[in-house]
Amino acid sequence: MFLGKIKKTIDSFGMLSPGDVVIAGVSGGSDSMALLFALWDLREFYPDTDVVVSHVNHGLRGAESDQDFEFVREAARQLGFSFECVRVDTEAFRKKHGLSLEDAARELRYGFFKDILAKRSAQKIATAHTLNDQAETVIMRFIRGSGSQGLAGIRPSVGNIIRPLINVTKLEAREYLQSKGVSWREDSTNSSDEFLRNRVRNELVPLLESYNPAVEQVLSRVAAVCAAEADFISAEGERRFAKLARAVAGGVLGDTEKLLREPPAIRFSVMRKSILAVKGDLNSVSAKHLFSIDEVVRSGESSVEVNLPDGVVFHAGHGVFYFTREENLRDFPPTEIKSHGTHRISPDLEITVELTDDVSLWGAADVGYFAPEKVGFPITLRSFSEGDRFVPLGMKGAKKLKDFFIDEKIPRFLRKKVPVFETQDGIIWVGGLRTDNRFRADKMKGPWLRIRICGSSQKLLDLVVKNPQES
Repeated sequence: MFLGKIKKTIDSFGMLSPGDVVIAGVSGGSDSMALLFALWDLREFYPDTDVVVSHVNHGLRGAESDQDFEFVREAARQLGFSFECVRVDTEAFRKKHGLSLEDAARELRYGFFKDILAKRSAQKIATAHTLNDQAETVIMRFIRGSGSQGLAGIRPSVGNIIRPLINVTKLEAREYLQSKGVSWREDSTNSSDEFLRNRVRNELVPLLESYNPAVEQVLSRVAAVCAAEADFISAEGERRFAKLARAVAGGVLGDTEKLLREPPAIRFSVMRKSILAVKGDLNSVSAKHLFSIDEVVRSGESSVEVNLPDGVVFHAGHGVFYFTREENLRDFPPTEIKSHGTHRISPDLEITVELTDDVSLWGAADVGYFAPEKVGFPITLRSFSEGDRFVPLGMKGAKKLKDFFIDEKIPRFLRKKVPVFETQDGIIWVGGLRTDNRFRADKMKGPWLRIRICGSSQKLLDLVVKNPQES
């Protein structure tokens, strides 16, 4: 029965193919030992499959950890499997990266498995997550406020990671080992209240079982349903994403009005995809964050902001939304340009100043032409400041730059990324938007002083001014 369930799971999800080399993570506990011996017993169904037993000594339990290592090595020897191991300093890694002990151990463990995957030219990494682990994960994510993606729990197969035991219980695993006369190691930390998972396993699950003895099976089915629904929504969100937003340098830019016309499930999917593109993962992102974004977008306010985990920020205003990292929206450092040539202002901004007779770029948004006799060095480049005034091209009177931005529908979050050029006589150019009428050049009277902007912030500005969905 036990092996039949595992084989069904392997076949249902296409976990193994003939000739696969599998990295099996084995700690010495009952679950991982059951995985190890199940792979041995099922080898006739998967010809030429090879198993590399991989063990991580986390160095957290002194002699007990060392004994686990010896135990697993001996089990690998008895079965004739290759053995790989590593000793890591989990506590030091945790402190260095600001992680919980559990997260630090997980990162080190999977990092080692991936190293062995490459070293052995293996195809799969097999872990010993069970139905109980699935139920505990669903509960933990529910407590933390996850949406359907999080409640999908532990996926049976993701990329090259497979979980053959995901549909069997810990009790079934132990009964299987006992039937074979195979022992296992007990991890003393499993009873510690330091870890949330242990408290869920030892306190909350028994309480829920008093209401429904089959609660873990129920939660496992809930995870399967949520996974199916989340996959459908994710695929649909992926399909619609291109019509709603685009990846740009430093973030994701989109059309707020189009986003609001989508049902909530698609909106949330687009938000998750955008955060993932900027952050690189969805760690610590919960349904709370998605609802906060949705609430401010639907508020209709002219300028809104939501801070997200790990320095990611959401901004919206004047019909556009933008996911980025906060550091991407910092002011330009005030810089004096004292000569012709190319000048690096910041990582995302480069300025070229030259004297030229070429008019081929006249009218381009990122290029300004000026009469040399009207504009002298030094030219200062800086970000917008409250109180700035200039005379927009075609006008005679001065206008507050803030009012100009409002009229041009430049979102508040982007205003600091508009380069402002000025000399001792005043602002000569609101970069990429408008020349000051007092310093305009006559197209018939060259040569001209030409200033050209190159950088991701200018490209972003061009998209916002035109339309975030236009090429």
